[in-house]
Amino acid sequence: MTMKIIDVHTHFFPDNIGPATIKMLAEKAQIKAWGTGTAASLREYMKLDGITLSVNAPVATKKEQVQSINRRMAGFNKTSGDIIGFGAMHPLYREIGNPAEEIEFLAENGIKGIKLHPEYQTFYPDDPSMKEIYEACARNNIIILFHAGVDFAYPDLVHATPKRLLEVTKITGLKLIFAHTGSYRMWEEVYELLAGKEVYFDTAYSSEIGAGIMKKIISKHGADKMLFGSDFPWMRAKQVIDMLEALGLDNDTKEKLYYRNAEKLLGIKL
Repeated sequence: MTMKIIDVHTHFFPDNIGPATIKMLAEKAQIKAWGTGTAASLREYMKLDGITLSVNAPVATKKEQVQSINRRMAGFNKTSGDIIGFGAMHPLYREIGNPAEEIEFLAENGIKGIKLHPEYQTFYPDDPSMKEIYEACARNNIIILFHAGVDFAYPDLVHATPKRLLEVTKITGLKLIFAHTGSYRMWEEVYELLAGKEVYFDTAYSSEIGAGIMKKIISKHGADKMLFGSDFPWMRAKQVIDMLEALGLDNDTKEKLYYRNAEKLLGIKL
């Protein structure tokens, strides 16, 4: 690949806990992890797979983690040129702090988005209690990257179904990314319910998607609303690139998917 690629969906952890954290998560989900879970490891695989820029999407699994993650990412972004750190929010943060004020902190410090994970954080995307967080993100131009669909660690109950995520797309002014091509392993429902709505889909952990349904989703949804994502360290970017290259997409569509749409959404120019 000689084309620029922005990977909008990656993860790393602090150096002191990275290796142990991804070992624990990999065992829980029974999936392979690449590298050591650190920023240095992410950069190593970015170089191997030809990634120009990555977005780190931390998840606050406890409400008490929100502020420390956000301040760590604000500091990280001051010196990082090839990785952009998103911030974090938790549905129960209101019990210990003011979600609107914390989201304003993100905006004031140049943090462009947050990651919400309905499975790890145990909430439904269309729960009315999320309104304060959504409205604060809309006011402050903060992107919300949602885990969407099945998660290997929680296979018996899916909180972020296409039907529930559809309700979130109706909120005016939200900048949304639904991961895993709209909802992992629920792609027929994505095609029926979500394709064409005002939301971006990323391709994170989507290498197993069939060529037929992937091309159908891109066609109905529009190439302007597709983003490249890998979900590293759970999948290498190369695996997703190989899947996309096999689709026979035209160059204009590939440019949009690989970097132009992300540049527009993130407000950057490579």
